[in-house]
Amino acid sequence: MTSPEPSELSEREMEILRLVATGASNKEIAQKLFISANTVKVHIRNIFTKINVASRTEAAMYAVHSGLVETASVSSAVDNGLTNDDYSELIVNKAETLSKGHFPSTIISNKLYVRYILLFGVIIFALLFGIIYLRNSIIPSTPAIIPTSTPRVQWVELPGLHIPRRGLAVANYENRIYAIGGENAKGVSNIVESLDPQTNNWSELSSKPTPVTEINAAVLGGLIYIPGGRLASGMPTNIIEIYDPRIDQWSTGTPLPKPLCAYALTVFEGRIYIFGGWDGTQVVNDAYVFDSGINIWSNIPSLPTARSYAGAVVVGGKIYVLGGWDGQKALTSDEVFQPDFSGNGSQWAQAAPLPYSRYGMGITNLAEIIFIVGGSGQAENITMIALSPENQDWGQIDTPFPPGWSNLGALTVGSRIYALGGGTKEGLTTQAWSYQAIFTITLPIIR
Repeated sequence: MTSPEPSELSEREMEILRLVATGASNKEIAQKLFISANTVKVHIRNIFTKINVASRTEAAMYAVHSGLVETASVSSAVDNGLTNDDYSELIVNKAETLSKGHFPSTIISNKLYVRYILLFGVIIFALLFGIIYLRNSIIPSTPAIIPTSTPRVQWVELPGLHIPRRGLAVANYENRIYAIGGENAKGVSNIVESLDPQTNNWSELSSKPTPVTEINAAVLGGLIYIPGGRLASGMPTNIIEIYDPRIDQWSTGTPLPKPLCAYALTVFEGRIYIFGGWDGTQVVNDAYVFDSGINIWSNIPSLPTARSYAGAVVVGGKIYVLGGWDGQKALTSDEVFQPDFSGNGSQWAQAAPLPYSRYGMGITNLAEIIFIVGGSGQAENITMIALSPENQDWGQIDTPFPPGWSNLGALTVGSRIYALGGGTKEGLTTQAWSYQAIFTITLPIIR
């Protein structure tokens, strides 16, 4: 088979391939390029497919042979700082390669060949089990949306926040959860707490200089950005404050182009994207992108639908903006922004709408599936739903927490989804829950 030309790779993919050839881990590549580790994994998976390899070593050899680098230095997975998720990625790529009949370009002994066959059988079983388990736990939605019979053992109630808060921002840095700001019974808060999922212990950190609520958090280059938010005066601000979790200190960043709160936010390719929100006068459809390399906010094509309290999440290189409040009613709309779109027409497209209108929900992405937790809207018992953009069909997941949970924070850490803070019909809550969405099976590497 003819080897693909380097020109078939995008500039970003060639940049990542060069770093892979130096022996850099996914985490190191993410930090160097100011993108998430999950984005690095997606790029590497695409690179492996394009250049027809099944391991980092083979990719490094390709980089040398194609002239992208002069020498390669790829250590073993154990020495390369890979996580369980990285092992899973290697397993998936190896399974795809073996299923196509491709083997490494080295001589394989009969004994090793048998081990590959056995490993292949285990991989196929593990993959089928994982896919069937995850997909079966999310049933397709019907007009009535009947809940699944997912065992509640997947849900674990965790020690709650020290002080109940709604409208807070949550972030994951180095597999620790950070809960920042929000609003409690005494008013707008500047409290910062951190949860260690390994020990389930909360610790209090340096307070945010400016108390704000109705905010979101973005992690870039090891820093946590908190744009805007609603002040104690009731009006939004354009101030951006940045937290460094390594030294527990706050600093000030480049202000937003205008005061905003209740916006939707996500990070893609080392840039912060903000959509909609409330500017102190009205619900807006403004959209901005922040480039941390040059510290500049830029306008991007506006949201088709003005909204606040919406959610934004990246899946498959696209940004989904879901639900929200248009100033009069809750929305079901699901609008998709394509950051890398270069053709004719709009960068915005429509996707499968929410089964029920909702706003003020928690939103996150795991394994290219969108998960939405709680929120307020037309249905009395709004719970957790999920969407696989591949089939554009929403499904519902059984949950043990009380109905009416809204203005909470949701995020992913490893293979678990965490939801915390917010309020219910009974008032503000400290509750925190963890959901095991994927069960990882780690297999040994055959040498």
